[in-house]
Amino acid sequence: MGDNPDKTKPAYKREDSSGSSAAGHLDSTGFSMAKHIDRLFPSASSLDNVDVAAANTGHRLHAVKQEIRRQLRAQSDSHQQQTQSIEATKAAIGELYTRISEMKAKAQTSERMVFDITQDIKALDFAKRNLSQATATMRRLQLLVSGVGQLRQFKEQKKYGEAARLLPAIAGLREGFAEHMGVRAIARLDDEAAGLQRSLGSMAFQEVQRGFDAQGLLVGDAELMHQACLCCAGTEEQTRVKDLYCELQLRAYVAIFQIGDDVSQLENVSRRYAWLRRILRNYAEEHAPAFPDAWRMGEELSRRFAHTTRDHLSETMATRDIDVGHLTAALADTLAFEAQCDKKFGIVRRNGAAVYESSGAPAESFVGSVSCAFEPYMAVFISGEQAKFEALVRRFRSEPGDDDPSLNVLASSTDLLYQFRESLRQCAALSTGQAMADLAQVFAQSLSNYARSVLVHALPRISSTTTAPLDALRRACLVANTADYCASAAAQLEQKIIEKVDGPLREQVTFAASREALLSAINSSIGALVGGVDAMCAPALAALTDAP
Repeated sequence: MGDNPDKTKPAYKREDSSGSSAAGHLDSTGFSMAKHIDRLFPSASSLDNVDVAAANTGHRLHAVKQEIRRQLRAQSDSHQQQTQSIEATKAAIGELYTRISEMKAKAQTSERMVFDITQDIKALDFAKRNLSQATATMRRLQLLVSGVGQLRQFKEQKKYGEAARLLPAIAGLREGFAEHMGVRAIARLDDEAAGLQRSLGSMAFQEVQRGFDAQGLLVGDAELMHQACLCCAGTEEQTRVKDLYCELQLRAYVAIFQIGDDVSQLENVSRRYAWLRRILRNYAEEHAPAFPDAWRMGEELSRRFAHTTRDHLSETMATRDIDVGHLTAALADTLAFEAQCDKKFGIVRRNGAAVYESSGAPAESFVGSVSCAFEPYMAVFISGEQAKFEALVRRFRSEPGDDDPSLNVLASSTDLLYQFRESLRQCAALSTGQAMADLAQVFAQSLSNYARSVLVHALPRISSTTTAPLDALRRACLVANTADYCASAAAQLEQKIIEKVDGPLREQVTFAASREALLSAINSSIGALVGGVDAMCAPALAALTDAP
């Protein structure tokens, strides 16, 4: 007999103690009662356990209800806790707001206190500053009153040295009271100080005036005069003292070198500079102690001498015929004198400006102080040079001379260019102004005349009857080489003059016309060579043509 199949299956599928299997179906949103019952009672025999299943379901229902009640209680407790937390938070926020308001009120109170304290400090600071200024002003006023009183005593006692040391201090104190001139007492005190200074300057001038006689000889106390000069330093009295001394010393110079006398002519200009050197030696030995070193009285005397000499020479050259030799010699002596003065008084040029070598302070160079008088009359020198070159070109034309076989150029060209270099050297030592630009034009004109009058004139005329035609051809080649050599030398000479001449005059320097004349001479030489060769070959070519 076969086994009953129902006996092989479990009579009832019991849920585990945790109820997880049933919970998985009961909690599902797609729960099916029929499937659930079929799952609990899979066979007919399992219906015997329906009471157990009902009991289990009842237990399960009871557990679910308990869980629901527990969750509800927990949710109720959580709501109460949240309400309590919100209330506590509100209370804390209220307390915080109260504290912030209190802090803000305290901050405002502190700010007002700090502002009040700051205002008090500022007021005290202003008071301190004003008090300090008032104290300092009163102290300076006391010093000024005392200084003016001492200056008055020194003036009455002629204590020039003490007065000179006191004057700078009083001047500084007076500058400090420039803003207080509205106060009558200060204004009166300032006027008194200025009057004392003027009075001292006038007394100083009188001391110097008494210290020299009419011939400019020192007859007073040099030390007293030195102290007196210190009292008028930086005032108009200083200028008066300088004018007085220079006039006394130059009075003899004007008397000796009167315009129109032979001694004042250009050929005697060196005697003028010798006179000044003697006066400067006398100043250094006897008169220098009477004047402060800062006044540079020796330099001032030399500068006044230069201006007077310039005026004398200008008038002399304007009223007399000028000899070129005397002009150039006088100008050379004058340029040497100007350079010696710059060296003697320590004047040098740095970065294009004249300064004192010892201190670097600005200075006025002596260069041009006298030589500028010669500039309008350098045309005489230029005319002399032009006449010299014209005579030289005429001599080269009339006396060709013997050419050196070792040279490839005419000897006359080297002589002419040598004279150019010597003339330029002499002019550069005399002037780099308009005279040098005019000399460049003379050079260019002389080269043009040389090309036309000497080179072209020296070209041989070669024909079939010319004797020694090869020598004639050599002569034509020599002329062509000479013109080319002169053209190259002219370019170099032009560049050298441009480098030496004053900047604004450089555009006037040009040798274009002379180069054109030299190139024309070269063309003429080549034409003579071609014509000569053609003339020499013509008989032979004619014989070849007539040959049978």
